[in-house]
Amino acid sequence: MSHHSKPPAAPPAVAAQPARSAVIPESAADVGRAVNSLAWPIIIENLFQTALGTANMAMVGRLGAAAVAGIGTSTQLMMVLQASIAALTTGTTVLVARVTGAGRPEEAGSVAKQSLSLGVVASIIFGAIGLLFSAPIVRALGAEDDVVVQGASYLGIVTGASIFLVTMLVCSAALRGRGDTRTPMKVTGTINLINIAVSYVLIFGRFGFPAMGVAGAAWGSTIARAVGSAVLLYVLFTGRHGLTIRGWAGWGINPNMISRLLRLGLPSMGEQLFVSGGNLLYGVVAISLGTVVYATQRITFQAISIAFQPGMGFALGATAMVSQCLGARRADLADRAAHHATLMAVLWMTGAGATMALFGRQVMGLFTNEPEMIALGSQALFVLAVSQPFQAIAQVTAGSLRGAGDTRFPMLSSFLGVWLFRLPFSYLFGPVLGWGLSGIYIANSLDGAARAIATTLRYRTGRWRSIRV
Repeated sequence: MSHHSKPPAAPPAVAAQPARSAVIPESAADVGRAVNSLAWPIIIENLFQTALGTANMAMVGRLGAAAVAGIGTSTQLMMVLQASIAALTTGTTVLVARVTGAGRPEEAGSVAKQSLSLGVVASIIFGAIGLLFSAPIVRALGAEDDVVVQGASYLGIVTGASIFLVTMLVCSAALRGRGDTRTPMKVTGTINLINIAVSYVLIFGRFGFPAMGVAGAAWGSTIARAVGSAVLLYVLFTGRHGLTIRGWAGWGINPNMISRLLRLGLPSMGEQLFVSGGNLLYGVVAISLGTVVYATQRITFQAISIAFQPGMGFALGATAMVSQCLGARRADLADRAAHHATLMAVLWMTGAGATMALFGRQVMGLFTNEPEMIALGSQALFVLAVSQPFQAIAQVTAGSLRGAGDTRFPMLSSFLGVWLFRLPFSYLFGPVLGWGLSGIYIANSLDGAARAIATTLRYRTGRWRSIRV
């Protein structure tokens, strides 16, 4: 991060920082502590989310490669759904954080209400599409017939109940913007336990229930998310954390608020759609190499996603911190926060990636007992470890820019990395040159490096300091 631009002088201690429940640091020396207090609960929450998917993958992995490929394909499609919700979650976090930093907590409640209303509409649309077109969508990705059956079963259930996922995402985004990252962490940890217990019973047919296979994993996730959404709505309704959705005021259509949300969020939606859409085609490249290779790709990606969590956590922490500091007119503290978050993400992601590489065979053994998949996966995890420092820089710098309101450039950098580097080179290195799964993953490093360079150069211009949201 650059400190070349001279930061503005700190304003006098007026009502710019009345939101003491927020986490705006009082001085430059407190920045690291404040960033960590936001980021670590997010990281733990994301690890819980990853564990939820990992637990399902480990259980479904005992059902064979077709089941793994089916749930893997459906998970990628669900990532497209979550990408579109970024139009709400990013805008919600940035706006709630900005008005919190500016000392207007009542406006934060209105932001949350508008976001939840839009989320309900979006989930109805997603549910209808998923229930009606699950099988054709999975088949369009090039999956074999047995994979289509498994994938469509999972996808129809989780999209039909997408209102619970959307509600959880929006509520968590609002709380993060307020500076409360611990509540989403606790809720996610709780529902993770619910998911594992229910999925185990339904997948394998324990305690008198029929063995539902992949559909059991879908119902386990759905029931857990229903519980999580109810708890988070209760937290926001009671307003115990300084952010409330109680009362009828603020629920009606507010064109100005919706416009601000979408102006911030639509580029983030575009960014996530570029990434998730690219990942779908990335999966198509792997599918073209056979079901075993694709199933291995899904397992390795699920495993390495643990290494992604520090980057995601510090990126979201940087988004909230930068926005709150700018709301309080402290661009100097925002700059320090972005720098600290980037450094921490690089250190933690590099270490996590190296650990995955060193213990690749043991990691793969948690998901499958097929020797071919273990051998392929351990090699792929070593290649994936190389990309971690680049991915860390790209994630956190983009998160800092989003917090400042510059959501368009991260979208452009994601298009650059995924569509001009990752996809073309994965096809070249994989099917064309015959380097297999490891060759496909080499393209990840090129993608990460391209995005890291682009976002860092953008940040160093200093334009983010004066963007209005």
